[in-house]
Amino acid sequence: MSEAVTFDSMSVVKFTIVNIGALSMNRFWGETERLRSPTATCTLLRSGGRRLLVDPSPHPDLLEPMLFAGSGLRPGDIDQIFLTHCHGDHRFGLELFSDKKWLMAAAELEDWGRRSPNDAGVIDRFLPAEEHLQDGVSLFPSPGHTIGHCSLLANTKWGSLIVAGDAAMTEDFFDAEEGFHNSVDFKQATKTIKKIKEAAHLVIPGHGNLILNQDRGDTL
Repeated sequence: MSEAVTFDSMSVVKFTIVNIGALSMNRFWGETERLRSPTATCTLLRSGGRRLLVDPSPHPDLLEPMLFAGSGLRPGDIDQIFLTHCHGDHRFGLELFSDKKWLMAAAELEDWGRRSPNDAGVIDRFLPAEEHLQDGVSLFPSPGHTIGHCSLLANTKWGSLIVAGDAAMTEDFFDAEEGFHNSVDFKQATKTIKKIKEAAHLVIPGHGNLILNQDRGDTL
């Protein structure tokens, strides 16, 4: 179990990394085949008395104790769930939050429905994040990994934060400005990383730990 990392502040948004994700295969480590089960980084954002969980990747039996250990919260304490995109490894733990609002960017919901009509029962549970996202957190469109991929942007004591999802897989992919091998548009994935570098002091990648963005001229 990954150790949760919390960054509390008196600013608009507080965030906790509930689970530090991992890739099944990382080419920057010289890996050419799948060597481990993938898990996505899961992040808790708190603002205005509301609690938003991003990419509930770990399976329920793992995610529930991770959430409690890192934040003191139970699944019932969460108000909203946001998925950066539709890939299955970012939503293994959804069933813990069956009575909560599930959010995703409208463009990603539309593309998911077009590509995977058999997932209609799950897709119909989601609401367009554009209409329901809690105060203090805004959408940051980040296409490339998928067509409608969308990250989240928030202001913290530590500077601007982007919860990137798979727009930036790990720090290595972020530094190289490179999309993962299953990206639908590699040129767009690179453009998106460049855009994230311009916007964020801090980046939480889709499958790794917190990144301090050294490309910001005013970085902390």
